[in-house]
Amino acid sequence: MDLEVMSVLFRENEADATIAFRVRGSAGPPAMQMRYTLQRDGSRWSVKSKNEAGGSPHGEGAAPPPQPALPPGHPTIPKQ
Repeated sequence: MDLEVMSVLFRENEADATIAFRVRGSAGPPAMQMRYTLQRDGSRWSVKSKNEAGGSPHGEGAAPPPQPALPPGHPTIPKQ
């Protein structure tokens, strides 16, 4: 995978970075983008744990898969 730093927003000892991932050598659109919250420790930066960052450092979870259509006349299934 190739990665590209799309943006970085710095705040004192923290930063938000958006990274795009592409299939190696691909010129097409990114396969995915992720947002990371970074924390400075002296002269080094590290990715904050998801608990410190207030969630997953990889952004929100994937959307749930769409529900398949029921055949005509099938009774409604209650949501759980």
